[in-house]
Amino acid sequence: MKRLLVVLGALIIAVYIISTAFVAVDETEVAVITLFGKPVRVVQDAGLAVKWPDPIQTTIRLDKRLQHLDSNLGEFLTRDKKNLVASSFMLWRIADPEKFIRSVKDISNANRRLSDLVGSELGVAIAGYQLTDFLTTEEGGSKIPAIFEDVTGICQQHAVEEFGVDLVAVRLRRLGFPSQNLRSVYERMRAERERMAKKYRAEGDEEASKIRSQTDKEVRELLADAYREAQITRGRGEAEAMRIYAEALKKDPKYYKLTRTLEAYRKFIDDKTTLILSSKSPLFKYLEQPPEGN
Repeated sequence: MKRLLVVLGALIIAVYIISTAFVAVDETEVAVITLFGKPVRVVQDAGLAVKWPDPIQTTIRLDKRLQHLDSNLGEFLTRDKKNLVASSFMLWRIADPEKFIRSVKDISNANRRLSDLVGSELGVAIAGYQLTDFLTTEEGGSKIPAIFEDVTGICQQHAVEEFGVDLVAVRLRRLGFPSQNLRSVYERMRAERERMAKKYRAEGDEEASKIRSQTDKEVRELLADAYREAQITRGRGEAEAMRIYAEALKKDPKYYKLTRTLEAYRKFIDDKTTLILSSKSPLFKYLEQPPEGN
């Protein structure tokens, strides 16, 4: 019986040693092997690793995937003493597992330390800009992307050196104003919009004036050309008429004279016309005595 207990105890110890001497590492994690609580080795590759059994060596598993962290909403002061309410989000991953374990120990502590670091650097960065650098209607005028690029660069260095963390990006999640400042901000935005509207209207009026001036010039040139062509055409017509009259006068002067006189009658005599003519007037001649036929 005593021998059976010894064998059973040895079997239990053997099972314990075997079960704690092998470590299965998943694709999404790294395993940090510690010797009495002090990190001595990091297993980066997925598979089965061997170590001394517990409690000589223990295993701490860390998620090596990209982590997402939303910071709390904070109030910051700009260079022109305007209050801004902003929050950000961060993307990070573990870069140095041993340093990570020694400095922050776990992901929850890392999130807290990163939030403090980014919040501090974000406050310093915002303090270097005026409110108009954040709110502007001009294309490409906002400094927000540049500010967060600077914050990311500064925090990356601190995060790697102090926490063993690779801070991939820090980006804006929300930007606003304290409730007591909203009215003044809206008024400023409205004034900015009105200024831009006046600028665009002035530019439009100037362009419209140029177009009208150019159009008026072209119209005057077209009218002048048309008038010149009309005068040329009229002159040619009158010359042709004079030529025809001259030929008609050469062929039969009396008939031509009669025709011209009758045309004159037709133009100025109707049922309401009253004529006072001298008896010697050529017009009176045909009214008094019609011409004889040939």
